[in-house]
Amino acid sequence: MATKIDMISNALILLGDLPLNDLDEERDAAVYSRNLYDGIAKAELSKHYWGFARRKQVLSELVDAPADKEYQRIYQLPSDMLVLIKTYPNAYDYQVYGKQIFTNARITSVDYIANVSESQWPPYFEKLMEFALAKDLAIPVRDAATRKQEMQNEYVIQSRMARYMDSQQHPQKQPQNHPFIDVRF
Repeated sequence: MATKIDMISNALILLGDLPLNDLDEERDAAVYSRNLYDGIAKAELSKHYWGFARRKQVLSELVDAPADKEYQRIYQLPSDMLVLIKTYPNAYDYQVYGKQIFTNARITSVDYIANVSESQWPPYFEKLMEFALAKDLAIPVRDAATRKQEMQNEYVIQSRMARYMDSQQHPQKQPQNHPFIDVRF
């Protein structure tokens, strides 16, 4: 399990820079890393329906909240939610505003991608984060456009590998029976 400083240090090493001993260092690489890290982490978590970051939560309807003209119900979404995946039962007419979901349906729960801490990241996602950090730190830390392109290429490869590894952690859904299509054959 890598920590924040481990991943930042590894990203800096990939760029040919010195690793960090402490996030509070005053050198430029530490300042850039501190400022960029959280945004990069949230963006990477949001880019895919990662199994390790997937959560399910029962929603609470906000009865005090004024319903607007278009929607009759408002539900409070989880505070750690980055991306909404699915509602239960399936609601097709809803809109997310901030951390609330406006709808006319009765929603009981949602699946979503959570902003999970580094302690819950598998090794393949940690490695993906190292390359994501390296590609975004290449210009401010090393002022090297060619190094940024190299890190971008490595990031794409690592992203594919991480998505593949994540997909192997979850069973595939069986093909559904389609009676209207089946009668044609």
